[in-house]
Amino acid sequence: MSLVELLGFTTARPVAPAQGREGLKTLQHDMRQLSKLLNREVDVSEMMQDFEHELTSLPTLSYGAKDLNSLEVSSTLSELYSGLKSFLFHLDWLQHKQEQLETDFSKTKKIAYQIKNISLKVLGEIGTAPSEPIFPTLPPLDSYWNMYQATMEIHKKLYLFCDWYTRALGFLKHRR
Repeated sequence: MSLVELLGFTTARPVAPAQGREGLKTLQHDMRQLSKLLNREVDVSEMMQDFEHELTSLPTLSYGAKDLNSLEVSSTLSELYSGLKSFLFHLDWLQHKQEQLETDFSKTKKIAYQIKNISLKVLGEIGTAPSEPIFPTLPPLDSYWNMYQATMEIHKKLYLFCDWYTRALGFLKHRR
């Protein structure tokens, strides 16, 4: 066998990435960036405080590390999309109240903008939009304290949501 033929067999050739792998990588990066944005905007120790009321309408996570093995791309992306839409609904509600009380809502606007961008990318990966969630009536925010509590709760749950989906997307990406 000539050296040229041997070199042809041993030279690494680029392998086409699995369909969707780059999309999952981008989504994972975007979720990590959203998490960092939340971390920068609000001190994490401040976010982890428990407050008097709870927004039960926020998405809940009932997953653990053992659940990573059973994840499927389509259902994970659908759940991610629905969760992002729910957080966006809550952030819009919060932003409206912040505007009414004439407080600075630039942080809320920045987070909502990032969620909108990620939602569009998730939708691009899914192909068709899942059914829109039905949003509940939210409690009134009649004081600065109530608004602060709601802000912290939304940020806390969004931070945990980002953490889970960053891990889930990374796991799915490596499995492809």
